[in-house]
Amino acid sequence: MRIVKVTPGAEHCITVHFDNHHSVTLDMNGKLHTIRFSGLKKEAVFAAATTDGKSIHWPGEVSIAISEILELVTK
Repeated sequence: MRIVKVTPGAEHCITVHFDNHHSVTLDMNGKLHTIRFSGLKKEAVFAAATTDGKSIHWPGEVSIAISEILELVTK
């Protein structure tokens, strides 16, 4: 499975579209208090999300891998 598109939304939610035509929306608010994701508190940084098919990347070398995304969804 690969990520084909990411769509940042309001209130630090991001929709992840996969090549199997499924998508999930992640609420990243719970992660913003961590050192790793604290830079995403700025809306402009959060909105600059991109993908290489395997991870979501943001400016400042912040990323989350597809395996972590799937873990978050199944919790």
